[in-house]
Amino acid sequence: MLPDFQLVHAIKSGCTAEFNEAMRRGATMHARDLDGQCLLEVALRHGHPDLARRLLGLGAHPNEAIGKKGDHLIHLAARTGDIGFLAVLLEAEVNPDARGNLRRTALHYVTKGGLEFMASMLLENAANPDVTDARGNAPLHLASAANRLTMIRLLLKHNADASITNNQLYTPIHKAAAAGNTEAATLLLDHEQAIKPKHESAELARRVLRVAELHGQIETRSALAERLNCHASEPR
Repeated sequence: MLPDFQLVHAIKSGCTAEFNEAMRRGATMHARDLDGQCLLEVALRHGHPDLARRLLGLGAHPNEAIGKKGDHLIHLAARTGDIGFLAVLLEAEVNPDARGNLRRTALHYVTKGGLEFMASMLLENAANPDVTDARGNAPLHLASAANRLTMIRLLLKHNADASITNNQLYTPIHKAAAAGNTEAATLLLDHEQAIKPKHESAELARRVLRVAELHGQIETRSALAERLNCHASEPR
């Protein structure tokens, strides 16, 4: 068996002895399997982060592009929820804001999947919470549309911009209201009202109520209107 093929087989099987033998025989970091997958992708798909760490130490590139849609290894780890492999890539100083399919980053994928711990890992490794995809959606738009309150709080803690607009000119608050996610819309409105001048907060509230109405989210509109009226009557 050729050394490169032996190395691929060793990674798929997780056999350290065969891995060492393949390297002794001259296997290279440019080896690929029969599907064209690089060695790190093979290690990821077969659940061997320990061998991925060794490959990185031997010169494998952590920012390797994979597939035909422009994704990278970090996107695959994010999509599959592989926290062990994500940790290995971040240790290797992978670019946390690498753009993949539809210009999404790993943070977009873990936000959409509700993977808070992976999102926290990315943010603590300098991932940009306000990066937008091809539709103009930041991770906070995705969390708001899915009513993921813990994720919203995490993103806000890392200074995500709740007033950022997507290609529809919707902020995350509008996305929450349009989806009928009363809890998410309330959380974001409270956040914005705490940091914006009173006149800006009032205009934002008016637009959010209008969006909820346009999308047929009458219960959400009523709940938000009642809350806003209560706040308006509170002494300053």
